[in-house]
Amino acid sequence: MYLVTSIEPEELNVDSSKNNGPKLFKKYLQYVKAVSDGNKELTQEILNSVCDSNVGRNEEVHYDSDFENQVHDALEKAGLIVDTQIGVSGYKIDLGVYDKNSSKYILGIECDGAAFHSSKSARERDIYRQRYLESRGWNIIRIWSKNWWSNPQREVDRVVERVNEIINR
Repeated sequence: MYLVTSIEPEELNVDSSKNNGPKLFKKYLQYVKAVSDGNKELTQEILNSVCDSNVGRNEEVHYDSDFENQVHDALEKAGLIVDTQIGVSGYKIDLGVYDKNSSKYILGIECDGAAFHSSKSARERDIYRQRYLESRGWNIIRIWSKNWWSNPQREVDRVVERVNEIINR
C-alpha cells in the first residue's frame, strides 16, 4: 500500500475534535510514517495506543485525596497539562500528563498513600494493573506520599524529567 499525503501527522490538531475519526486518522498517519521510517518500536506504540484510543481528555477535575490535589497543582505549576482520573481499559489512573503535540496522554501518574499499599492484595492488584497498562503502551510513574511530604520538589522534578525523556525519544 502506498500513501501519498501533503501533510505531516504533527500538523493535524485534533484535540478539540468531538469525534474519534480525526484522532484515528492522525494515528494512522503516524503509524504509516513510522512503518516507512522502519521504526518498529514506534509502530507498536501507536498500535497499542489505538487499542485505548477511546481515552479522550478528561478535563473534569476529581481528586481521590488532598495528596492528589497537591501533586496535580504542583505539576501544573511546572508547566505540564495534567488531568485527573483517566480511564483506560476499565482502570483509572490518578493523574495523566497530556501532550498537545501528540494529542495523547504520555504519562500516567499513580499517587500512592502508605495506608493504601499496606495490604498485600492491593499491592498485587496495582502491580498487575501497571503491567497491563505498560503493555498497552502507557508510561507509568508512582509518587509515594512519604516521598512527597519529605521533598515535593524532588518528585515534581522527577516527573518533569520523565516527561522530557518521553517527548525527546
